[in-house]
Amino acid sequence: MSISALGKCLTLATVTAGALLGCSQNPMWNGRPETPAARAETVTAAVEDIVAERCDLEARCGNIGPNQKYEARDMCESKLQGTTGSLLNTKDCPLGVDHRKLEACLANIRAEACGSIFDSLGRWNACRDGQICYR
Repeated sequence: MSISALGKCLTLATVTAGALLGCSQNPMWNGRPETPAARAETVTAAVEDIVAERCDLEARCGNIGPNQKYEARDMCESKLQGTTGSLLNTKDCPLGVDHRKLEACLANIRAEACGSIFDSLGRWNACRDGQICYR
């Protein structure tokens, strides 16, 4: 094998190993997060994911745009960031968020039909802090 080919193989192996290590070090992928910082990170990431899904639902249902519930996507995100963050936070979720349960929450939001009365995170049972937080 030439030195050039060997270098390419080593680079690919290094990138692949780095990607795998990155995933294994992410607190969202390894079960219960061990440190307070990792626990807080899972909560912050969960809030961001939930807000994104909820604003996707609002967009899908035609509630974002001029003369709609939200004038723009960033207005939806801003409002829902505040309400979601008040319902899901490190005080109420001190051990972090269980990624598998968060995925169930997000799936429920994705499956929600337009015109539903579910306009608040607390109404999605799968998204309540008692459901997605480690206990």
